[in-house]
Amino acid sequence: MEKLREFASSTNGDQWFLGFDTATDREVVVHRGNPSSGGHETTIPVNSFLNQRPFGPEHQALNSLLADRRASEIEETPAKLV
Repeated sequence: MEKLREFASSTNGDQWFLGFDTATDREVVVHRGNPSSGGHETTIPVNSFLNQRPFGPEHQALNSLLADRRASEIEETPAKLV
């Protein structure tokens, strides 16, 4: 797993990270449960996470992160001359 970036956390201590799984060559969401519930970690592809119900604030946080990233990528891409 590379480049974990936290994008959400809950008041009970759960954390969600966006990362890159080099084994599958895909972006994934890593969820770390709070220590008092065992601190289990799960990994799921981004698309699967975004389609998983019920939708919680962590889904909105990931959507915002991805939208911000797309916007910055567009800004960094030089305009093509016609």
